[in-house]
Amino acid sequence: MLTGWREYDETLRTLDLLHSRIDRAFEDWGAQLGTAELPRRRTAAVWPAINVFETKDAFVVKADVPGMTESDVSVSVEDDILLVRGERKCPPPEGYKIHLRERFAVAFTRKLPLPTRVDVNAVSAVLKDGVLTITLPKSPEALPRQITVKAS
Repeated sequence: MLTGWREYDETLRTLDLLHSRIDRAFEDWGAQLGTAELPRRRTAAVWPAINVFETKDAFVVKADVPGMTESDVSVSVEDDILLVRGERKCPPPEGYKIHLRERFAVAFTRKLPLPTRVDVNAVSAVLKDGVLTITLPKSPEALPRQITVKAS
């Protein structure tokens, strides 16, 4: 009779493992879609959140860097890679006692490969309202050219 209970316990453990794996799969899927209904991933997210857009003439990178100033962030282009580095400091004011701390200091480096050459002399970066906007104009060699067809 005890053998039957052992098999029952093993079946329950297997079902628990399956249930947790399915939960993790949907957490990952929900986090990618950004749905509020599904639980968020428990692992650390990549910070800062970045979007990259392409126009006809340039790439535009937008990064959320709340609480940071222009002296906290550096931007460079090295060998077709955009490097965004920064550090957010959150020291408590002098003489204050901390009761709750959810905003932590963070240092980051993001390396974004560029799909084509950019004009490094024309790259600009603007920090406004906690959003860093980097404009990377494409190099003249990377821009499309119209070729005129001539009759012979």
